[in-house]
Amino acid sequence: MIACVETQMAKTLILYATKHGTTHACAEVLQKELKADADLQNLIEQPNVDLGAYDTIVLGGSVHAGRANGKLRKFCIANEQALLQKRLGLFLCMMEEGEGAVRQLEQNYSKALREKALVVDSFGGEFLFSKMGWITRKMMKMMSKGDEDVHNIREDAIKAFAEVLNR
Repeated sequence: MIACVETQMAKTLILYATKHGTTHACAEVLQKELKADADLQNLIEQPNVDLGAYDTIVLGGSVHAGRANGKLRKFCIANEQALLQKRLGLFLCMMEEGEGAVRQLEQNYSKALREKALVVDSFGGEFLFSKMGWITRKMMKMMSKGDEDVHNIREDAIKAFAEVLNR
């Protein structure tokens, strides 16, 4: 008798929350760069998550006024123990760079999640004035000295992030 052993491919879930679509666009680029089968799930549209179906969880969100999306923050708090049992990657989309980006990552993900993660990084960000509400648009115009959309997605960071997870 020959036993047939079915091998299961590692499954990855890229779980994100986005307000204007930048994080979704980054998650799609990441999905294409990953060698493993990866599913995308927007926490805002689909808040129920089956973490048990995945070996690797990637969490991402956008930062507005220094804070990651509330749905992402609440999900991380409610599911921290389960997340700590997985291969983990963490990213944020923001305009901050260097030390400012490091501070944002530290403020928006717990120390336990950051220490468990194989990779933690910023993917850059965008100011999409056409998608902002009136008050946000007014504040951003004052801070950025203009009203043109600003695109600063760091595809090199997304590719490097994927390389770590592909190992």
